[in-house]
Amino acid sequence: MKIHVDFETRGTVDLTKTGAHVYAAHEDTAAWCMGYRIEDGPIQMWKEGDKFPFSAADATDATFIAHNAAFEIAIWNNCLAARHGWPWTTPDQWVCTMAKAYAMSLPGSLENAAAALGLSSGKDMEGRRLMLQMAKPRRIEPDGAVIWWDDAARKERLYQYCAQDVEVEYQIDKRLLALSGKEQALWVLDQKINERGIQIDTAAVETALEVVQYTRAKLDKEMYELTGATVRTCNQVAALTEWIKGRWVDVDGLAKADVTELLTLADLPADVRRALTLRKEAAKSSTAKLTSMLVGADQDGRVRGTLQYHGSHTGRWAGRRLQTQNIPRPELSFENIEAVINLLGSPV
Repeated sequence: MKIHVDFETRGTVDLTKTGAHVYAAHEDTAAWCMGYRIEDGPIQMWKEGDKFPFSAADATDATFIAHNAAFEIAIWNNCLAARHGWPWTTPDQWVCTMAKAYAMSLPGSLENAAAALGLSSGKDMEGRRLMLQMAKPRRIEPDGAVIWWDDAARKERLYQYCAQDVEVEYQIDKRLLALSGKEQALWVLDQKINERGIQIDTAAVETALEVVQYTRAKLDKEMYELTGATVRTCNQVAALTEWIKGRWVDVDGLAKADVTELLTLADLPADVRRALTLRKEAAKSSTAKLTSMLVGADQDGRVRGTLQYHGSHTGRWAGRRLQTQNIPRPELSFENIEAVINLLGSPV
């Protein structure tokens, strides 16, 4: 038995930063509703507070179909099964229409995939705006109480939006080629890898953040002194560009390629060369990836859901949030790295 499903949820954490696993397991996360369609039957709606809509046998034997099924799996298992007694599902029970779209070099998003396939009934974009509003708190009271957008009219409109999503997913699924047995097995393996996650050394990450912050402050201080207080930080591109022009150096911008080209000039004034070097070094000291590691880590120190099956048209994986494939190899020896980590709590 095939069942198309789609959840609409709410939560206080940022799904785009934490990933589906952390989001789904958070105590404030809940499902407003789940639209579902059994085989070719009518679209039905499970609403928050309703009993589980299927029998235990059906839940065990069914094949569930969803667009970006990784999210539906996370909500089903980590939110509804863990807290409300729903039966757990395994990745081999699921089929992902987004994975099928990617495998055909089609867009991954539901609305763009529908458009690419020529569907006359596309995603409900007005309803999407309401969904995004209801996915976040209306406000949080001083005592920590979370107030949601939960009036009856909004909820009814959200159910309509969810039902339309199920319809679009159903129509998309009918038009997409099924993954081969090997590719479906590979997608299931991908889900298991993403559920297992990547172990993060949080102590090392926190130390790295300290080193980055110290280095950035040091570089900013030197830039401030070098430019006579004209440029306060290495990230003040407009101010630095004007200062360099004031040193009779022709410069159009300070993108990475621009800085590299300027540093090749033999007659570049020494102070301009140093300022550009500071700018180049400061560009390396981004904390975005480090912060993503900490925000996205589960209670067991693992970051999950970082790989996207068939994210490239060639079939290779794409990174999500951490971009683990793009982490550079360390240039320092492991002994030196360990020594830096051991400085945690000491002046750098």
